Amino acid sequence: MTEYKQRFKYIILFILSLFVILLFRVIYLTYFNDNIINLKSSKYVQRGTIYDRRGIELAISRESATVGIDPTNIYDPDLTAQELGPILGITPNKLIETIREKQNYFLLKREIELSKAEKIKALSLPGVRVEKEYKRIYPQGSLAASLLGFTGYDDDKALSGLEMLFNLELLSTPDAESSKGNNIHLTIDSIIQYRLEKSLQKAFIQTASKHGIGMIMDTETGKILAMASFPNFDPNHFQDFPLESHTNWSIRHVYEPGSTMKIFIALMLLNEGKILPGERFHCPGYIEIGKTIIRCTDNHGHVNLDEILQYSCNVGIIKAAQKIDEATYYNYMEKFKFGKRTNFSIHEAKGYLPPLNKWNKSTPYFLSIGQGLSVTPIQLITAAAAVVNGGILFEPSVVSQITNSYGELVHEFSIKNELLGIKEGAAKKTLNAMGKAVSQGTGKKAYLENYFIAGKTGTSQKAKAGAGYQAGLFTASFLGFFPAEKPKYVGLIVFDEPGGESHTGGGIAAPVFREVVESIIPIVEKSEKALVYRLKGEKNKIFKLDPKVMPDLTGFTASETIQILKQLQQEYKIEGSGFVKSQEPKAGSSLPTNTSIKIILEP
Repeated sequence: MTEYKQRFKYIILFILSLFVILLFRVIYLTYFNDNIINLKSSKYVQRGTIYDRRGIELAISRESATVGIDPTNIYDPDLTAQELGPILGITPNKLIETIREKQNYFLLKREIELSKAEKIKALSLPGVRVEKEYKRIYPQGSLAASLLGFTGYDDDKALSGLEMLFNLELLSTPDAESSKGNNIHLTIDSIIQYRLEKSLQKAFIQTASKHGIGMIMDTETGKILAMASFPNFDPNHFQDFPLESHTNWSIRHVYEPGSTMKIFIALMLLNEGKILPGERFHCPGYIEIGKTIIRCTDNHGHVNLDEILQYSCNVGIIKAAQKIDEATYYNYMEKFKFGKRTNFSIHEAKGYLPPLNKWNKSTPYFLSIGQGLSVTPIQLITAAAAVVNGGILFEPSVVSQITNSYGELVHEFSIKNELLGIKEGAAKKTLNAMGKAVSQGTGKKAYLENYFIAGKTGTSQKAKAGAGYQAGLFTASFLGFFPAEKPKYVGLIVFDEPGGESHTGGGIAAPVFREVVESIIPIVEKSEKALVYRLKGEKNKIFKLDPKVMPDLTGFTASETIQILKQLQQEYKIEGSGFVKSQEPKAGSSLPTNTSIKIILEP
């Protein structure tokens, strides 16, 4: 009986050994036998596309292949090198040397054209492995780069920005049959983005600023139409740029808002009914707060609330703020979410609002001139939208929906908001005061003669890490609204540590805002009287045209440009790809009758 058991034990061990050997053989044939690899059968998810609101591709994945070598399975290195080298553009001698130097599997070359990959596969060379891969491409180059972010060399490894935030969504497929991930649709308008970046970059260079930041938001929805940050980079070659340029400073830059804070204090005073008709506050050019002397740019004399915003009077706003008790003051700051993230991104900085139990008698006075608290650009523009839209604080958004590879809707992002209890009269008076700040005050460099803009300048010293301020270092900003009769859009321009002749918001940020608004008026304005062109897929988006005048096509895509010129019944020649960089004749000129219009496109 004992002998029988012993034999049975050996039989079981033998069967198990055979099973293990067969299992390893199956694994080898499946994963390591280079001769049976099928390019088309590789189950590898192609990352979804990121589109702007016009359907313009901002990030795509291009299919290619990679070639790897397993030296242990190469029986004839000379033959392998002679067959493989010419296809890959590698000299046979160099390839032989490489194969003999390596002992383990290694990648020989990436981003191989599929036609070349098929040729290599057809050779059935032992030890040569061909695999499908995807390369992430950003067709518009540096456009919105800090917002989009980028992936690593491997398409499925997101490293920053929206690519990382929506990594799982971009790699999720609708079913087992599909190998393409979901698509992300943004609220960003590429033409507005391009024009914002163009103006911002020019001023960023001219002012030798550390950072340049620009944003445009729809006040009625909280949707971001443009978000720019400098220094910028090209995500196609992200490794060639310094790490600082990868940062989205619109959500990461923390600074004291300076005089842009005055609009919130003015709104609070009006909403609480604390300002009497005709009430004025005396400004002798300075005011003492404890042991600190706060100065104004001038002796403004007796000023009303409109003039306080118009001249950006520190003394006037501090004296007016004394009419509000601390609890009410703090409540308004909390309503506008100062010191809290907007939920725009997990990478968003928080800013700082001192808690009420840390306040002293001077705290509200310093807060009134934008000192003692810190904000991010995304926080400030979000709060500012609520000043002019009826007191609705929207959660800022940049993604509108997700669709799958079949074009079906996967998820539509809802608009989140809360009511702040702002009275219509208070909001209107604040807006009117900001209109005067642009037409007659510190923001006059943002003034457009035939287009009403309202806004507020901001200039603040940079705070030290501990206490006090850094001499000679400033943040210059301009917060603007347009069209000011009923603002549909709010924009913010910020320059961190400008090094040019001017360091004020009115001097360097306001003119950039003006230039941006002037360049996008044809895109955002609606007019029933003019000949109009409706953007494809944008039923409510109207571009005003004059049948006798050459329009400004800067920033438009080739297809949009062609549609416009066809509507104007003009012959044209288009060179390049991307967005319109230049045109002949120039915008505003008479349309030609016997010659073609020349359009130059650049990425």
